[in-house]
Amino acid sequence: MSELGIRKINNAVFVRADDDVMKKLIICKEYITYGYPTKKMVNELVRKRGYLRKGGKKEPITNNVLIEELLGDIEGSSVPGCICLEDIIDNIYNCHKSDANEVFQEVRKVLWPFMLGSLKETIEDANIAHDAHGRDVRKKNTMVVKGGYVGFMASEINEYIKALI
Repeated sequence: MSELGIRKINNAVFVRADDDVMKKLIICKEYITYGYPTKKMVNELVRKRGYLRKGGKKEPITNNVLIEELLGDIEGSSVPGCICLEDIIDNIYNCHKSDANEVFQEVRKVLWPFMLGSLKETIEDANIAHDAHGRDVRKKNTMVVKGGYVGFMASEINEYIKALI
C-alpha cells in the first residue's frame, strides 16, 4: 500500500487507474476503499485537505505563488505546468488524458496524502437491541463488515468522502 502512497489509516491519494495500479488495488481491496470521484469532490478535497511538499515539509495550499514555484515548468515536458489551484484540480481530474499524464505524475509527487476523518456513528447507530431483554445496549466497538465500506465503490465514493471530510 505504500507503493500507492497510502501510509496511514484514513489516508487518501489520487492514482491513475492503469493496469499496474488496478492489480495492486485488487490485491489490497479488503483494506482500502476506491472509486471514481467527481470533479466537485476532487475540488472539495484539494481545497479543504490539500497540502504540498516543499523541502520535505507539509505546506498548506494558501497561494498560487507556491504552486507556480513547485509546478510552474516541468522539465522535459512540452505540456505547460500548473500555475494555480484550478490547474491542480483539472490535472487530477483529467489524468486519463495522455497529454495530462506527465503533469498528473508531478502533481501527485508534490501533493501530500489527504488525511480524512474517521467515519462517525450516531448514538442510534451505536446502540443495538439486546436479544434477551430488548433493551438498548451500547456497542463497545464498531467493525466494518466485509463488503461494507471497503473495495470498489464506483461513484458512491463521493458520498463516502463527503462524510469523512
